[in-house]
Amino acid sequence: MPYGQAKEILNYASEFHKKAGEFYQRVADKEQSARVKLLLDYMVRHEKHLERTLNEYDKNVSSKALDAWYQYAKENQTFAALDSIKYSDNMSVNDIMKIGTTIDNCLITSYKGIVETAATPEIREIFENLLAMEEQQKHVKARAALGINDM
Repeated sequence: MPYGQAKEILNYASEFHKKAGEFYQRVADKEQSARVKLLLDYMVRHEKHLERTLNEYDKNVSSKALDAWYQYAKENQTFAALDSIKYSDNMSVNDIMKIGTTIDNCLITSYKGIVETAATPEIREIFENLLAMEEQQKHVKARAALGINDM
């Protein structure tokens, strides 16, 4: 099993949100539907917000906890490649939400795996908080999509 530091996972998750935002922007640039474009613009802003939040997170957490080394199972780090997600030029709000759910579930699954294998209570708490944040943000995005779909 590989070893790593909590701060490496935070940096990776921040980069993941950055790439997710760039992915949504690429899709938005090709989209014709005003509703879908509105949702994609929201998703871009949302991912940028989460990226900034994770970049600031380490300033509010003990550096000792973030610097601690821990052992984790590689299968618990399932940050899937965004390049593997297939999309077409004419997608619906529901199509975008399915993609968004897939992206969100990558982080949620990763955080759950880290929580389950955390060697210290501090690391467990950090990733429990991040897991709760990701699950909450998944619901926020779903509500936004429903609102846009009802327009």
